[in-house]
Amino acid sequence: MKKYTTLFCLFFASFLFHQTANAQFGNMLKKAKQKVTEKIEEKASSTIEKPTTSSNSNSTSNTNEYSDEEFKKELAKKYPNDKEKQDFYFKKYKEYQKKQAAEKEALLARENSKGKVVNEIPSPIESSEENKFKDNQIYLLNRTKFKKLPAYDGGFSDKMELSGYYHLSQYFVRNPSSHFDSNPGDIYEGFSIEYDPTTYQLNAFFTPDQKRYGVVPEHYRKSADKGNIQFQFGMGGGPEWTNANVLLLEPGVLLIGAEVYHKNDNEGHKWMNNAQPKQFVIAAKDPEKIKKYYKNPELTSQVTFAKFDELLKDWKGAQLNSVVMPSKGSFDKNSAIKSAAVNGLNKYYGKMSMSNVYQYMTSDRWSTVKHKVTGVPLYQWAVGAVVQKNSDGQCMLQQFIVRRDYTGGGKYGSPFFNGINRGSIRAPYGTYVKCDARPQK
Repeated sequence: MKKYTTLFCLFFASFLFHQTANAQFGNMLKKAKQKVTEKIEEKASSTIEKPTTSSNSNSTSNTNEYSDEEFKKELAKKYPNDKEKQDFYFKKYKEYQKKQAAEKEALLARENSKGKVVNEIPSPIESSEENKFKDNQIYLLNRTKFKKLPAYDGGFSDKMELSGYYHLSQYFVRNPSSHFDSNPGDIYEGFSIEYDPTTYQLNAFFTPDQKRYGVVPEHYRKSADKGNIQFQFGMGGGPEWTNANVLLLEPGVLLIGAEVYHKNDNEGHKWMNNAQPKQFVIAAKDPEKIKKYYKNPELTSQVTFAKFDELLKDWKGAQLNSVVMPSKGSFDKNSAIKSAAVNGLNKYYGKMSMSNVYQYMTSDRWSTVKHKVTGVPLYQWAVGAVVQKNSDGQCMLQQFIVRRDYTGGGKYGSPFFNGINRGSIRAPYGTYVKCDARPQK
């Protein structure tokens, strides 16, 4: 009824403007308006709901509607000698049709914007085609709108073969600011990696404009050169997760969220907080490879721990090679001091199932400790470096102390070993070194 009134007012205004309209044309327009409205409403209804009328009923309905040619004939009958009026009212008739169609399209858009209600975000790999999210569809999950974005394949490649498009075992989600936000969040089914082996940096593109930065940590770059790649994502576009560890399980397969730690040398790596592989996201260039790990958490753990064990070995090897041994001091040529150091270290490590591999003095002079009140000397001390072998066969660099006590009259007693310095040491002391590490001088 509202639409009827709107059309009536539209044409009534036109009649007043031209002052030549007659009542009979008003009846014709009313009839045309009713049929046009019915036609548009039927079109809109058939878009929202599946048509239930048969082809015969459709054909019957069409016979009751004005076509453009029929409407022109009606105008010609009413205004046989006034082509200007015929054109004017036909133009108004088409404007009305266009307006009604736009209103119906807006109604359909509002209906669709409500979103398809879903109870959970399915797995793009495990779900059937019917249950998967469709591109550009609005979904409503817990009163929050999301839009499934089309997959983006940038066609990237590199010599290490890390670059390329990766499918996901689970959809990635970028949440809106709140469920009241008019802009929906995004749902991604994959990403395209562009990796530069020369800089160890990469970008994961979720769309041509949304990307997340990643980098191979410096202590894992030697491994990356051999194809054993672990990298970390940082800030950027796309989903809101940050600082996620990503491990290359095999060429073309990634484990996202690979949070593990090295428990000890006997047990190796373990999952952080007793997490399980099924809680992580697996990405692969070949979707079938996802199922290999997705359905076999034991295999995922085995491969992950083995990869991190190799990463640790490479990291330790690089770390051992980077240690700069302290230089020898002049005290290393003092036989009394050197003898006290060697004897003391051998006894100390002998009680701890460890051994003194190599030692030398790094001091050139004694440091004197005096009484805080009287200023009388108490003792003097000097330091040296020792390569100790632990019970597991690994070696570490430690700093030791040699001391001599004040005996009075400006004299000091014989030097003796005074233990390992663990209180005020700085690098490289306290770190692992090669067992054959030696000072340059």
